[in-house]
Amino acid sequence: MSREELRERYREAVREWRIRYRDVMNDWKQRMREWKNLAKSSMKEGYLPPLPPLPPPLPLPSTPSASKTRTNVVASRIGDEELQVIDMLVETGLFTTRSEAVAYLVSEGVKARNDIVEKVSSTVDEIRKIRNEAQEYVKKLRTDIGLAEPEAAEESVQEEKTCPQCGKDLTSLPEDISVCPYCSADLREDEQTDQL
Repeated sequence: MSREELRERYREAVREWRIRYRDVMNDWKQRMREWKNLAKSSMKEGYLPPLPPLPPPLPLPSTPSASKTRTNVVASRIGDEELQVIDMLVETGLFTTRSEAVAYLVSEGVKARNDIVEKVSSTVDEIRKIRNEAQEYVKKLRTDIGLAEPEAAEESVQEEKTCPQCGKDLTSLPEDISVCPYCSADLREDEQTDQL
């Protein structure tokens, strides 16, 4: 599905949500008018009828990306104001948990600042290439000045390492990496099965 199709589906979901919201609010306004008329006549008799209940909050429109399962856990420190907003979203019923509210806000933030994501992702490969070259240079320098034993020719050829889940090349990353930086797949599972 193209990016434009996703945007159009999201716009349609928002339009439907607005229509439902308008209908719910019109219904509640009508109940308030009826209550007002009842209150006028009841006040003559000396009592006030209870207010009609507030309408239940409508859930936010679901987007195609919102249906993805969330399996990654990220611990983060946030300010009091942000936490109040998150708790407000949960309290009103828009989200059932803080986790859902935070995931939604992060997703929307990434979409809103996609320009930054694109700029950063275009330089990541270059940074990794430079880092790998620097590590190779330091390794050679350590050997040249006698701080390390020269490696055998067979060992100097680095084995290609790819993520079993997303298939991305992980060769330029440190060897002790345990989580794929692209898809967060656990790389230790493969090592455990290789040892068996």
